[in-house]
Amino acid sequence: YKMSKSLGNTTAPSDIIRQNGAEIIRLWTASSDFTDDLKIGKEIIQTNVDAYRKLRNTIRYMIGALDGYDAKDAVDYADMPALEKWALHRLSELDETVREAYKVFDLKKVFSSLFNFCTVDLSAFYFDIRKDALYCDPLNSSRRRACRTVMDAIFMRLTTWLAPIMSFTMEEVWQARFPSEDGSVHMEVFPETPKNWRDETLAAHIASVRAFRTSVSETIEPLRKDKII
Repeated sequence: YKMSKSLGNTTAPSDIIRQNGAEIIRLWTASSDFTDDLKIGKEIIQTNVDAYRKLRNTIRYMIGALDGYDAKDAVDYADMPALEKWALHRLSELDETVREAYKVFDLKKVFSSLFNFCTVDLSAFYFDIRKDALYCDPLNSSRRRACRTVMDAIFMRLTTWLAPIMSFTMEEVWQARFPSEDGSVHMEVFPETPKNWRDETLAAHIASVRAFRTSVSETIEPLRKDKII
C-alpha cells in the first residue's frame, strides 16, 4: 500500500533514527532501487539493521587484527601466499566496480558488492581460514605478516569506499584506528589499486578450491552434529 496520512500507515524517518540510528536510513536509501517505487517497513528496516551489524563486525574484526600493525612489517606481493594474492585480486575487481558505480550514482551496486564481499569472501572464507594464522602463528611469521598486509589494504579501501554511504560509522572506525583531531576518512581519496593484483588464473583456481571446500563442509557437518567428530 502507498503511504498515506489518511490511512495512518506512514513511516517517519525520525522514528527509525530514534530506534536504530541515522546510518540505517542511509543504508536503506543506498540499497533501494530509486528507479522504482520505494518500499519500507519493519522487515525491510530489520534487514538493513542486520546488514549494518555484519558490516560493522567485519570492520571491527579487522581493527583488532591490525592492532600494532606497521607498514615496515608489510610483505611484498611477490612473496605472498596464493590466498592473500586472491584477496588482493578481489580488491582489484571491486575497485573497478565501485568507481564505475559511483560515477553513475548507483549506490545500490556499491552497497551490494561490498556487503557480499564482506560476508561471502571475507567472513565466510578468508577470515575463517586465516584466523588460525592470526591467533597462533609467531608474530613475525611471513604468513601472519602477509595476512595483516592484506587486511590493511582491505581496511583502507572498505572504509573509504563506504564513507559516502555510512558516513558516521566509517569516521568512527577510522578514528578508532587512526585517532586524530585533524584526520578524517572524509579527507581521504580512494586508494589506487596496482594492476598486478588482477590474476584471473588464480581466481579460477581458488573458485575450484572453494567449491571443493563447500562439499567437504557439507559432508563433515552431519558428523559434527552427531558428535562423531
